Amino acid sequence: MLYILSQIAGWIATFLRAGGMLAKEPMTIKLLVSAGNLGWLISGILTANVPLVVSNGLCLIIMVVELVRKGGNKKG
Repeated sequence: MLYILSQIAGWIATFLRAGGMLAKEPMTIKLLVSAGNLGWLISGILTANVPLVVSNGLCLIIMVVELVRKGGNKKG
């Protein structure tokens, strides 16, 4: 069952990241790529794939920090 869930998460992540590559707006790109990273992170956790978890976890953290920083700039 975990294998099936990991495959579903991986395919959703694939389409989200591809959508991010096709998007035009920077915020849309970042949101889609972040969602894709989250999907790959979940897939990596479900399959105990440490490199997948670490690489996508790191990318997700960086992107969230970037999104928070950009969001803070809009208030000022």
